[in-house]
Amino acid sequence: MSDDGLPEAAWTYLRALDAELSDVPSGTAEEIVADVRAHIADALDSGRSTGEILAGLGAARDVARQAREELGLPAQDRPARAGRTLSLVAVAVGVLIAVCVSFLLPSTVPVEPIQADAGEQGVLRRLGPGVALLTLLPALVAAAPLVAPARVRAGVRFAGATVLTMFACAAGETGLYYFPLALMAWVAAIVPWAVRRGAGGRWWRYLTGGFVAMPGVLVAVASAGGSVGIGWVGAALWIAGPLAAGALCAYGIRAGYAVTALAGALVMVLAMAERGFLFAAFWLFGGLYLALGAGAYTASQAADGDAAATPGPPARPEPAPAPGG
Repeated sequence: MSDDGLPEAAWTYLRALDAELSDVPSGTAEEIVADVRAHIADALDSGRSTGEILAGLGAARDVARQAREELGLPAQDRPARAGRTLSLVAVAVGVLIAVCVSFLLPSTVPVEPIQADAGEQGVLRRLGPGVALLTLLPALVAAAPLVAPARVRAGVRFAGATVLTMFACAAGETGLYYFPLALMAWVAAIVPWAVRRGAGGRWWRYLTGGFVAMPGVLVAVASAGGSVGIGWVGAALWIAGPLAAGALCAYGIRAGYAVTALAGALVMVLAMAERGFLFAAFWLFGGLYLALGAGAYTASQAADGDAAATPGPPARPEPAPAPGG
């Protein structure tokens, strides 16, 4: 069978293996993946099923770890990889915020217009592209750890998170937009540090689940008291949804973390599209959901990988048979 005719399950496995080898030099990683791909193709030609082949290979992370050992490559630094992933998410959030501030700021936050008829124009049109580009500076601060040397990367992350928090607090109403970025910067700084020290556990899952479920509890209490009226659709979105996601997070189910992060990003986008009286609440809760979900998901991946990479205790040798036994 040709490589191009591999089943989708095999390609999914190969993509997972390539991701596990993301920190290996590209030529070496491509060679490892090509060898595994050829092995799968040969095994399929011999009549073995895809499930049997992949079960024989073992998990992609185990194959990657074995390849590193055979080639004398260093083990993957999963906390560092988690930090890179979260820093990239923070940069994406910073770019989203820059677009929001540059094009939508006058509709939500009053800015003194330069011209009498410029009140509804965006920052880009009112102040020009040079000033609008300044809104990307916080995203550049979040990106600094991606290019910093490894020995100072952790310090750069904490310094960047501090700077972004100070900016969000000192920039008045405009700073409101940058609180989600500050939250993501802190998550990108804390998660690698916590994973490297083995922090977390049941209390962390419960805390995350409690924060995620909080909006659902608040809306349920307000609805029961008659201060907020919502229909079935609203109850599903604002009560059942957060409570279900919070329960998944509290049980440590990774899908709950992913759903929480995606829900947070969606709420932020919807807050931008439908700006209104509760814009600030939706924007901040969306940012909190995104930071909590992305941080917990990445931390659980790194912790699981480190647990899998830790060798178990050596097997106890069988006792020697007694003479004449």
